[in-house]
Amino acid sequence: MANSISSEPVRAPSPQRDGLVVRKVSRALGLLSQLAKKPNWFVRLFRAVFGYRKTTLTFLVLVTLLSTVLVSYFDNSLEYSVDMPRSEREKATLDYSWSVLQEIGRNEHTYTSKHNDEVHDYLELQIKSLVKAVPYAEYDNDLNYTNNLMFQVKYLSYDSVSYYESNNLLVRVNGLDSTLPALLLSSHFDSVPTSYGITDDGMGVASMMGVLRQLCSKDSKQPRRTIIFNFNNNEEFGLYGAKAFLSHPWAKQVKYFLNLEGTGAGGKAVLFRGTDYGIVNHFSSVRYPYANSFFQQGFNNHLIASETDYAVYKDIGNLRGLDLAFFKPRDIYHTAGDSIKNTNARSLWHMLSSTLDFTKHISAAKIDLDGEDSDASKDFASYFSFMNLFFSVPISQVVIINIVFLVVVPIVILFLLTVVVHYKKGWDVNLLNVVKFPLSFLISLTLLSFGTDVVLVPFNPFVANNSVEMLILALFSVFMLLNYCFLNLFNLVFKPFKGHQHDEKLVLLLESTLLSWIVVLWSTVKLAHNRIGDDHTGEGLLVILFGAQAVASIFGLIGWSFQRSKRSKPSRSGNNADYLPLLGSSSSAQYGAHDNTSIEDCSSLSLHSDDVECPTAHKKSFSYDWLIQFIVMVPASSFIIFNWGYLSIDGIHKSIQESSRMQGLIYKFIQLFVAAWALPFIPFVFKLNRSIVFIFIALAISGLLIVGTKTPFDTSNPLKLRFLQTIEIGSNSVQNLITVSGRLSDLTKEILSDIPSIKKSEHKVKEQEVGDGMLIYSWNSTLTPHVVPGVDSVKDYLQVEVLKNSSSSSDAPFGLLTGELRITAPKNRNCKLAFKNSHNSVKISSENPEENSPVRTAIVYNSKKPTNETYMSSGGIPEGFSKDHNGNYLFKSSKGIRELQLNKLDWDAPYHLSMQWVPEIVESSTALSRINVLKLGINIECYWSELGSVSDGKKNDFSVFETVPAYEELLHYSPNFVSWSNRDRGVVSVKRYIEI
Repeated sequence: MANSISSEPVRAPSPQRDGLVVRKVSRALGLLSQLAKKPNWFVRLFRAVFGYRKTTLTFLVLVTLLSTVLVSYFDNSLEYSVDMPRSEREKATLDYSWSVLQEIGRNEHTYTSKHNDEVHDYLELQIKSLVKAVPYAEYDNDLNYTNNLMFQVKYLSYDSVSYYESNNLLVRVNGLDSTLPALLLSSHFDSVPTSYGITDDGMGVASMMGVLRQLCSKDSKQPRRTIIFNFNNNEEFGLYGAKAFLSHPWAKQVKYFLNLEGTGAGGKAVLFRGTDYGIVNHFSSVRYPYANSFFQQGFNNHLIASETDYAVYKDIGNLRGLDLAFFKPRDIYHTAGDSIKNTNARSLWHMLSSTLDFTKHISAAKIDLDGEDSDASKDFASYFSFMNLFFSVPISQVVIINIVFLVVVPIVILFLLTVVVHYKKGWDVNLLNVVKFPLSFLISLTLLSFGTDVVLVPFNPFVANNSVEMLILALFSVFMLLNYCFLNLFNLVFKPFKGHQHDEKLVLLLESTLLSWIVVLWSTVKLAHNRIGDDHTGEGLLVILFGAQAVASIFGLIGWSFQRSKRSKPSRSGNNADYLPLLGSSSSAQYGAHDNTSIEDCSSLSLHSDDVECPTAHKKSFSYDWLIQFIVMVPASSFIIFNWGYLSIDGIHKSIQESSRMQGLIYKFIQLFVAAWALPFIPFVFKLNRSIVFIFIALAISGLLIVGTKTPFDTSNPLKLRFLQTIEIGSNSVQNLITVSGRLSDLTKEILSDIPSIKKSEHKVKEQEVGDGMLIYSWNSTLTPHVVPGVDSVKDYLQVEVLKNSSSSSDAPFGLLTGELRITAPKNRNCKLAFKNSHNSVKISSENPEENSPVRTAIVYNSKKPTNETYMSSGGIPEGFSKDHNGNYLFKSSKGIRELQLNKLDWDAPYHLSMQWVPEIVESSTALSRINVLKLGINIECYWSELGSVSDGKKNDFSVFETVPAYEELLHYSPNFVSWSNRDRGVVSVKRYIEI
């Protein structure tokens, strides 16, 4: 049987069918391709967490801000940064020093009070007991009248000649190597009349006693270097004790010093300042260093209205050393609040441990400064501490480092910009992109300044006294919000003009780097010519801020320099991709607009930017260069600026009660501080989400409400007023005048109007402006002081006897005239004489207050000698201080002596002195041959400072009186938010005016 073949025709392929198959295959292949390209869960998580997303950035900003505040708090906190002693030896030393401090602060103990003698005698007893069994330790006391002197005081706010009888307590612990220069430890044991002197300067005295106890203990070895202790007196009103030490024979051995002080009341002891880098560098030897040269800058530029013994040792003694001091809070400085209840043993231990460590380090062996006079080590020092680590660098090196950065950074940035803009042609920025940040920053700063100076401060001028932290937080929030709103509003308004390919964040980084470059350039010029009065040693960290911004900017430019040019590639739609932000979202107009939009794959650091063409701006990016830029710049910059600024404000903001000039400076500094603190965050402000914006809004509103309505004074932040009662004895009358000085007019008048004696008095409180925002309130009082027991009349407080008056005779009218006085002021240690020509001279009118005094020579007679004769010829008296053969003290000034301060130790001895002056000659209009010599006018004022109670002093009379009832009344009846201090050298002064 034969095979059969089908006769069915073959079908031709169907185009529709084949097309369907192709589409299915293509769809399947596309799906497989997408599945192949889809990242795994780890990659997706990594992108979600570290991509340039609003949530991620906002979280990092919040963490950075919180960390900045917390780290700064822990770094500056006494409790968290200073550990109490653990060894039994150091515990015993601290216990001993604390007991000394308690004894010192039992009463107010100013130089003009009996309690000053009690503190002196207590310290002398303790010192003798410590050194008596130590063969290489010796004690000396200036109380033997071997160290009396006269000198001109020009290192304070007044110009005077002072006579001073010293009773410093001196100890010398001799070293094994007598060729090594000695180390001086110095503190003062006097207080102001109204303070217990715990921090100023009981802490310093107690610390030195603790060091002396360790050096004299049985288990201590003799140091290699000699150590000299100067427990000095009468620092508060002239730095007299330090000046007296320089006249002591032991001073010739000294090359280095450590001065212990207190211009606040507790807390941590900060390294205020150092004479030079060489000695400052040795502060790294202490276990808990706390330092910032910004304090040095403030002191050297006279922003702090006080001075310490450091000035004497440095400027007059030419010694090299450090000033270690407490610095806050200033509103209880020199008040009764500086008491043992407002400090603690940990605060004492911080100063004591630093003194122990520094003394041990310097005295243990030869140091690099011994016998070395190189200019490098004597350069100014820039220094700071962080977490008990100390860093210091000479200003000359800071200048070199700054110059290197100022030169290298612009070169690198300009080179990379050239590569990106001209060679790669991958970046284009128009004028709108350039001016946006400067306009935003300047407008925000202007509005911040206007709101603070025109609205907030006039409404509550002293808000910085009580709420400085809240004020800083509120103003920072306001400044961030202003920039956020302006920059985003700018983007919205000019959206049609933003067709340029660029990285908006990087533009702001470059502009902030330029701003920092200008600041560092200005600082470098100043540092190259650094001097006292124009000091910039606190600006050493500016180069770190500049460097951080520069690195972030350079990093962004490097990323763009590796980016392939996109301009030549047309989009599939036929349009050029003009706008391809490196780290932007799907469009520049929507920069940071949506949380789920990341950045183009075209980013320089995208995971696969090299594999993807970017013809449009709609593809996601997974770039992480922003994170590196943020980490490199923001956290470090935020901490440095915050810690730097807040520490400075914390040190000076209480000075708002001392000067209107300081008030303006404080508020300007706060504004600049918050602007500088915000600067590192502003390049990223576009990407912040609404949650942190709402936080800033809440902080700004609540903060401004609090600072606007909160009273500037409370028990923790008191109003500081100053008191003086003056008895002015005239020829026919006695005036009893109370004066109170302060700044806040309405509140002070309200307080004074409620004082019982004022309400009963017929005399009204007078108000007088004395300049720089300070006011004096005065009234006549019926409350008489009882500072001298047994004296029946206040006229007996001050008696003046004229022993010689050459202007009453006709001898030598064209030569120097001579006058001699005996001033009797019972139970007194301090009087002041101010000289001028008689009031009827037209040449001493108020229009010429700076006229030189006619007095050329002042002589204080030695009461211990049998004769008071001295050679009074002007030609025989040398310029400056000298002593004659009878031991009398002479001071001559060819420029004139305007004021003479007298300080003596004997409570009852009179002041015996004479003066020579150039006569003022008046020619008669009718007879030129007749010569009239104007008299010399002398204002004599003596001070007393005893507080508490005193008995009448008469036999069988047990009556007890308050020594200064007017002061006690103010203490008793003023509100609890008022602290009282002294206006002058005492709480009571008695005046007489004479003409000779």
